[in-house]
Amino acid sequence: MSDPELEELRQQTQRTDRLAESAGVEEGTDDLVEDLVDALGAIDSGEQAKTFAARDESVTALLTTLDDRQEDLEAVGTSLQGELGREIDTSSLDRSEIVRLAVRLGLREASPEYLDLLAEASGEYARRNV
Repeated sequence: MSDPELEELRQQTQRTDRLAESAGVEEGTDDLVEDLVDALGAIDSGEQAKTFAARDESVTALLTTLDDRQEDLEAVGTSLQGELGREIDTSSLDRSEIVRLAVRLGLREASPEYLDLLAEASGEYARRNV
């Protein structure tokens, strides 16, 4: 794993109060975490792709335009980084990073318990594969 990947994993594995609150709130949580651990393993081994795709003409237009306008891309990217409490780093910003950050922010706002479960699964996967 590269240093940015390790840092991402560290950020994902930090427990939050919401994780403690959501643990056991919904039945099937353990199954979901185990399924996420399995999915992380499949991605790590190459059995499953590391990428995902979405079809949205408006967002595609925005991302394509941002790709051609570095200053605007950085404005959107640093805003997303800030909202997620990440270190501001314009060197890492590209279309893919914008999408990744936006998805994480959207999930955090709409369904934070799923990001918490993903963090738990990432930590469990790391513990099993160290």
